[in-house]
Amino acid sequence: MQEFERFATSYQQYKIIQSKVAHHLVTHISKQGKCIVDLGAGSGEVYKAIDWEFERLYAIDSSAAMLSLHPQKKVKKIVCDFDSKECFEKLQQIPLDMVIASSSLQWSKNLPKIFSNISSLTSSFYAALFSANTFKTLHSMLQISSPIYTTEEILKSIKKYFMVDYEVREYKLFFPEKKDMFDYIKKSGVSAGQKRTSIAALRQAMRSYPYNYLEFEVIFLWCEK
Repeated sequence: MQEFERFATSYQQYKIIQSKVAHHLVTHISKQGKCIVDLGAGSGEVYKAIDWEFERLYAIDSSAAMLSLHPQKKVKKIVCDFDSKECFEKLQQIPLDMVIASSSLQWSKNLPKIFSNISSLTSSFYAALFSANTFKTLHSMLQISSPIYTTEEILKSIKKYFMVDYEVREYKLFFPEKKDMFDYIKKSGVSAGQKRTSIAALRQAMRSYPYNYLEFEVIFLWCEK
């Protein structure tokens, strides 16, 4: 995820949607885990949203630059790619109570495999994933498909391993000018380095983009066995 590395510092200015998503996810968790794994922890939005006492949070992220921005109190930071076998083997060594993943797993190369791995680690799993209707108008203008999973694909995969309560929420993020919207797309981490169109094509699309906001769709999963 090269874009996360490149824009790790400026990401702090562009994470408003990720912050809202993490807060909604965490504040609707009914359990209070003492030992927590946060997959794709980034700069710590899940950590900041937790309002109960815990003993240890394991912050997992493929970007050392992002983890350098994560709070440190009661935290062990582990740099690894959650899609890799090596990362899963590290997770197996952690005596965890729950796994949380906010705004990260939509970039998994094999989401069913991730869900299967998580189900072997814990009976309590909570996640929020951006889904394919994020940036839907822009994708339509560019005539490209979304690089991330649909809500239907996500639900089909997770229901094989957990009992699921879920919610789909739509967000709009407004911008004063088109150039600010363009900067957000590049630097927020929402695109996560997915190069599906040229910068020139994106600039052209932004000039004729009909709204002063970007669209996001997020599916929230509260899962138990």
